[in-house]
Amino acid sequence: MSELRVIFDLDDTLYPESAFARSGFRAAGAWADAAFGVDGMAAEMDQLFSEGHLGPLFRKALARHVPDHADGDLERLVEVYRTHTPDIELFEDAVWALSHYGGTAPIGLITDGTASMQQAKVAALDIAGHFSEIVFTDALGGRDFRKPHPQSYEHMERTLGGNGARFVYVGDNPAKDFVTPNARGWISIQIRRPGGIHDPDKVADGGAPQHTINSLHELPDVLGRS
Repeated sequence: MSELRVIFDLDDTLYPESAFARSGFRAAGAWADAAFGVDGMAAEMDQLFSEGHLGPLFRKALARHVPDHADGDLERLVEVYRTHTPDIELFEDAVWALSHYGGTAPIGLITDGTASMQQAKVAALDIAGHFSEIVFTDALGGRDFRKPHPQSYEHMERTLGGNGARFVYVGDNPAKDFVTPNARGWISIQIRRPGGIHDPDKVADGGAPQHTINSLHELPDVLGRS
């Protein structure tokens, strides 16, 4: 009987990505207060975030609160956000899932985003010890290696495969998470989190999950109770 190798996504799969964003807004707001003597930027960014302004969020907030800012201030604001020490916690069901599946077989993590930022999230959550292998896709060579690029999945197969192992990918974003697992014969499972950053119904061509769950506690119903 083949052994399962469960590979997890990070953001909005194991912890709420919105919590990282708001943690970063607090850090960026504190920097703006110290640098410019302005108050309320964290709240402004939080409001823009809630309204769905993701890409231009920092530019809009800085222009409103510091209209005469110098060249480079926007880049510094974003850098503070990206390099802050995150104040984040695992979902309750993620605590269970990492302990349950990591305690019986090797498990892995594949996560997109600026590598140093994703590494800081892993450190803040104190989860590295659960995984036999972690791939920060940007560290493979930049944004071009983000999902659905196959290299991270191929790496997991080489590193954790053998003995007829069957691979599973658990993620939240059907626009990118499941295209390659589906193509490579993995089991693909979407976790639908209320308040997630990405549209759970925006599905890439070939990226429809084979299974959908609302809690990681449901994984044994899909994968078998072991």
